[in-house]
Amino acid sequence: VDNVIVTNTLPIDASKQFEKLTVLSIAPLIARAVSSVFNDDSVTSLFDGHV
Repeated sequence: VDNVIVTNTLPIDASKQFEKLTVLSIAPLIARAVSSVFNDDSVTSLFDGHV
């Protein structure tokens, strides 16, 4: 395994982290979803892979 990539939807204790672990923030995705809903826009574009 070259790298393990996870999101920060759940906290990962520092003692469980390792060198090849990459934790990605989902904050930008959540912000776009909230903005889309607030502005009465579609959230479908969030699932097209171009986030």
